[in-house]
Amino acid sequence: MTPDDVTALMGAWATGAASDAQMAAWCATAGVRGVPYEASLAVLRALLGSGDRLELTVLGNTADIRSTGGVGDSALIIAASVAAAALGVRIASTGARSIAHVGGVLDALDAIPGMRTRVSVEEYVVQAREVGMVIADPGERLVPDERRLADLRDATATAEGDAFVTVAAVARGISGGSGLIVLEIPAGRGGLLPDIDHARGACDLAVRLGTEWGRTLVATPCLRDAPLAGVAGHALEVRAALDLVAGEGDPDLRTRVVEVARMVAETVGLDGADAAVVLTDGRAAAVAERWITAQGGDPRVVGNRGHIPVAGIRREVGAARPGRVESVAAGQVGAAARWLGAGRLDPGQVIDSAVGVEVVAGSGVRISEGDVLAIVHASDDWLAGRAVDMLQSAFTIGPD
Repeated sequence: MTPDDVTALMGAWATGAASDAQMAAWCATAGVRGVPYEASLAVLRALLGSGDRLELTVLGNTADIRSTGGVGDSALIIAASVAAAALGVRIASTGARSIAHVGGVLDALDAIPGMRTRVSVEEYVVQAREVGMVIADPGERLVPDERRLADLRDATATAEGDAFVTVAAVARGISGGSGLIVLEIPAGRGGLLPDIDHARGACDLAVRLGTEWGRTLVATPCLRDAPLAGVAGHALEVRAALDLVAGEGDPDLRTRVVEVARMVAETVGLDGADAAVVLTDGRAAAVAERWITAQGGDPRVVGNRGHIPVAGIRREVGAARPGRVESVAAGQVGAAARWLGAGRLDPGQVIDSAVGVEVVAGSGVRISEGDVLAIVHASDDWLAGRAVDMLQSAFTIGPD
């Protein structure tokens, strides 16, 4: 298809002249064959043209930290955004919802009691200016067709095409108006792209697309074979993020958060040397409390993660034999969390914020027969049992 063909199809689908079935068929074909740059640009133009675009550079240094989707990535986005805001960068992000086996930061934030993730455009802009941090969905005025397309791709198992994954993230970033967009592109079993080469290609595409709209876009490829911070599920990911903000938490996640926050600060011309310090000296915690309060959430979750919802059922996944954990398949962990209710099996499904999977024995850990590999957090006995069965094959155990 030529770029004009793509523009015509997107326009026809937006008005109802082309059906969801026709669009899904093209998404499937494009996912297999790939989409040339000019056609990707046509999709981006159509998505941005379906709504308004903000311009927040008048507020000073503004940044949007986001991901194309990876298991556990909400923890990174939340913690890195708070740390960057503590360094003096205004964070304004439109976020994203869960798709396929990966979570979305907006669904994760719903795990904070009272937190509003749907705000008006006016509230979004005012909060960015007055509070210095906002992660929310400004409603149907910004790229409404992107959310509709995401739901369609999710429902038709076409979520993983490289071009659509990239274009969707760039469209949301550009529409949100921040001068800097930092985009993490995970690949492997825990991302939406199959391998690191695809992620590198997606990074190149994202940077080119961002340049078309005058945005500074920094795209980083990464291999996400294991769940980030060892968790999948919205309450678990929020807890992992706020543990870091409180000066505790997973050391691998801390390293990545510090890297991202420092990069954001230095890209906009600020000193990022204190990126690690703000997580322990109270500055990040103060920003998190101010931000959560502004969106109606309970700020006590920053100092006491006990206020975050907990699932009523906990099931352990035991090791069938002794040895050493060689790998943990993040995709299977994310799929189990999705079946538990952390993701959507159809567009209208209501997310269960409390459910998820907590990995206990990560790669390299020595285990004995019967040792706990993971803990399933569930709200339904049958789904808990299904998740346990799914997770048995997620762990590759080799000789010690």
